[in-house]
Amino acid sequence: MTVKQRQVFYIHGFDPRGASHYHGLYRSQSKQQTKINGLNIGVSRRRRRSAHSHHWQLSTAHTHTDYCYLGWDDIIRANWARGWPDILLDLCSFLWAYIISGRVVTFARASRKQLIAGFYPVVYILLGIALSLGLAFQAAALLPTAALPLWGQGLLQAIAIVAVTWLAMQGVKRLGDRLAVFWLLRIYAFSARWARGKVPGLNQRVQDFAGDIGRAIQNRDNDEIVIIAHSVGTMVVIPAMAQVLASLPRAELFANKRVVLLTLGECIPLISFHPAARDFRAALGQLGQDPRLLWLDYTAPTDGACFPLLDPVTSCGLPRGPNAGPRLLSPRFFTLYEANHYKQLRRAWYTMHFLYLMATDKPGPYDFFAFTAGPLAMTHRLKEQP
Repeated sequence: MTVKQRQVFYIHGFDPRGASHYHGLYRSQSKQQTKINGLNIGVSRRRRRSAHSHHWQLSTAHTHTDYCYLGWDDIIRANWARGWPDILLDLCSFLWAYIISGRVVTFARASRKQLIAGFYPVVYILLGIALSLGLAFQAAALLPTAALPLWGQGLLQAIAIVAVTWLAMQGVKRLGDRLAVFWLLRIYAFSARWARGKVPGLNQRVQDFAGDIGRAIQNRDNDEIVIIAHSVGTMVVIPAMAQVLASLPRAELFANKRVVLLTLGECIPLISFHPAARDFRAALGQLGQDPRLLWLDYTAPTDGACFPLLDPVTSCGLPRGPNAGPRLLSPRFFTLYEANHYKQLRRAWYTMHFLYLMATDKPGPYDFFAFTAGPLAMTHRLKEQP
């Protein structure tokens, strides 16, 4: 099937960067991908259509795509721990929700990499505090205080300990930001708050997204509607799509697998495994039972920030209906990059989590830009999967 008009919706992960960043990323990466897939994609300027959506147009020789960025970066920024007080609160939230509760065992069974990712910020912060205090006490011990009275020695040493600890912790913070340590911690803490219904504005934003997607599905001019969610965005898209499916009971709107849900680097268990997330699991169960939706779930075993090739429906104890639920796929990144380049990417774990959205060195069945701007429908592309 050749697609003449496509509607794409993109829901980003836990990233405070807004539409401008993702518009620039698509423009630069699609240009690089041209030499691989032969698609000369024209990318228009970005325009705001509503408070939460930005659009840009993609044009190729045979296909026109309206690419809609569905933003919730304002909610992310409101839940983005910045200074040490907020970071330590997130740490306490993580320890309570995952470690003290014993839920860490469930996550370890689902993905050992997620277990490592979860402990990585904890170990980093605790080591940073220990090293900072050790350096501070060592500096205080080296002060020339013999000429001072006892109370003066104590006061000077206390000031030195506080000052050196503060300076050292600022260095720990800067390095942690560069290593994306606190990004992981923020995601875990945010997921725990969401499971308890403690994220203001999120439910309304999900309803807004569902309304936009539903209207696009009802527009018969759209040959294909592709809803793409990346990283934590795969959690946001679940209740949105459940609302869409519930509001559009007519099967003909979904004929020929016209509506495609594409989840990339999913981390859905971060909320579905929480006992308090009953509404979320109900929405997830609805998607796992509805055969009208073509759901493709791409995860890479080398992506340490996702749950690779884990069924998000059955992993939390929900049943799947016949011909429903996600089809678990791997982008097989190791086949899409030159060997030396891929070795470098493997060492950059943060970049690895964003490879789903980026240009490749070689052609292959996974091509984000062909999915969003190419002439072939996703149902046809599935035939190319190994």
